[in-house]
Amino acid sequence: MKVKKTIIKCAAAAALALLGVQGAAAGNIVYSLGDNTTQYGTGGKNAETYDVGIRISDPNLKGVSIKGVRIAFPFANGLSNAKAWLTKQLPEIKSSKAGEFDILTQSFTIAEGYTEVLFSKPYTLTDEGVYVGYSFDVEKVETALYPVWTGKYTSPDGFYIHTTKIYRTAWRSLYGQAGDLTIQVLLEGDKIYTNAATVGEIEEANVETGKESTTTFQLVNYGSNGIQSFDYTLSIDGKNISKHVDLDEAVPAVYGQTVGITAQLPALPKKGAYPLTIVISKVNGVSNKQPNAFGQGVVNVYNTLPTHRAVVEEYTGTWCGYCPRGYVGLEEMNRLYPNDFIALSYHNADPMEVFTVNEFPWNPAVLGEFPGYPSAAIDRIMQTDAFSGNSQYGTFGIDKAWLERNKVFAPAEVEVRTKWDSSNSNVLVATAEVTFPVERADNPYELGFVLTSDGLTGTASEWRQANYYSGEAGWPSSMDMFVEGGSKVADLVFNDVVVARSGAAGIEGSVKSPIKADETQSYEYKFDISTLKPDLVADKSKLRVNVLLINKQTGEIVNANKAWAGKSSTDGISNLAAGENASVVGVSFYDLQGRRIQSPRSGIFFRQERLANGQMKVQKVVVR
Repeated sequence: MKVKKTIIKCAAAAALALLGVQGAAAGNIVYSLGDNTTQYGTGGKNAETYDVGIRISDPNLKGVSIKGVRIAFPFANGLSNAKAWLTKQLPEIKSSKAGEFDILTQSFTIAEGYTEVLFSKPYTLTDEGVYVGYSFDVEKVETALYPVWTGKYTSPDGFYIHTTKIYRTAWRSLYGQAGDLTIQVLLEGDKIYTNAATVGEIEEANVETGKESTTTFQLVNYGSNGIQSFDYTLSIDGKNISKHVDLDEAVPAVYGQTVGITAQLPALPKKGAYPLTIVISKVNGVSNKQPNAFGQGVVNVYNTLPTHRAVVEEYTGTWCGYCPRGYVGLEEMNRLYPNDFIALSYHNADPMEVFTVNEFPWNPAVLGEFPGYPSAAIDRIMQTDAFSGNSQYGTFGIDKAWLERNKVFAPAEVEVRTKWDSSNSNVLVATAEVTFPVERADNPYELGFVLTSDGLTGTASEWRQANYYSGEAGWPSSMDMFVEGGSKVADLVFNDVVVARSGAAGIEGSVKSPIKADETQSYEYKFDISTLKPDLVADKSKLRVNVLLINKQTGEIVNANKAWAGKSSTDGISNLAAGENASVVGVSFYDLQGRRIQSPRSGIFFRQERLANGQMKVQKVVVR
């Protein structure tokens, strides 16, 4: 059985109060993972015993004492037999039950919200580290669904779980699946300073020669005052850059709480890997008391820096009532990022179907089995939602997921040129050019070519989009056409539709070995549109070639680019970039049930404009 997760909104303010006010005295601090402000209820649908915990292994805490914990429950009804515990090792599981916790076990009474448990004898941390957690029984399933509170996931040691039914045979880490366990550990000792901080992870920066840039590092609080301001010195290539920073939002007085800081990097003159050191000298205007208050990283400098253009592959169908959100999500992304956003929309069981589900480029080795419709993946390695991305259902978040993926260093720049064959007007010739910034002894790369079409529409019933969002509240205005429409919406214009490709994977030998730094390779591929579905390629001006650079060992798309038929990627996507200036080639009106009408009289309607670039503009209008 999988762990279920649902959002629990209550008690966030109480969590903030506990984190920001209590534990702020010198010599005392709260240790907690995640932010503890966005809570999720996690668990299964069984009456069983839960054992959950985290592991503390920070060497800076050697000699500091744990005097107690604060444990959070979203509710108390149906829960009983609660015990807080400390243990050097997670105990062996026998007959589905956990053995004895070897340091201490202390009973407490469950209450909704946070309960503070002070240990009868504080425990002093050693080099071994310690597991901190709690156990409880679920007695009444109907009143005790999702009984464990978690937040964002930040640490591989953030959530260990055993239960007597779901995870009955062994302890399991849920890192990356259910967030960090919401538990606050109360620390005290001489090593807890008032104003203290250090540098956590420094993002590996990739920059171009001779250009100023930035890097990101994690500022980590170790002080009982939290962090309102700090001073740091960045050292690279013999240069020392010092800066004072006043934070817009203070880091809470919680041991290990972090905030991302953007630091300016100077222009570096030549290609190479440059060591980088960042030292925190002051916290809140006074000398930083934390030993080893520095971090080290690396800045990679290249003569040419590839632009990463992540690819969103969507799986949809007009029969699918939940698929309109993907339709809107891709339209929004094309509007926001016309030159760099690449979408490949694979249709199923409708007039735009070209490939069966068994022919989809879904990567089961990484993504698991194909989950059905609607589905989407970024670069074939990250399952996502074509509207919400990785954000809460009902919110627009695919932009955040896509932008985050674009931060990953791309191993090569990709460009593409297209032209119609002079001897056969039905043959579209695509030439891909790839340039690697560094020499590589290995070559796991291949090129793939995908032809997509924009501006597809039809009047037959199969072109009408099924819509389950009619009347559903809480969606952003971009979904209005479906929220205020009927159960079927007609005359939509479909873009990014996959109509042909060179194959599900890359083309063997399309990237030549050896790979030489800053040397451009080219490869040509031809699409004969006379062999394709005529109604999908009738308008040649709306065809687009998408070139994918694929790691054949992992199936991952590592970079991509696109160009309209007869254009080059270096021209920009001029049809889309024209945006608001593109000419209107058709206007339609719809009532709130999604029915097309000839001319609106009085009331509220949707005005849909079809643009020459294949895009669709929808606007709500009131006719009096």
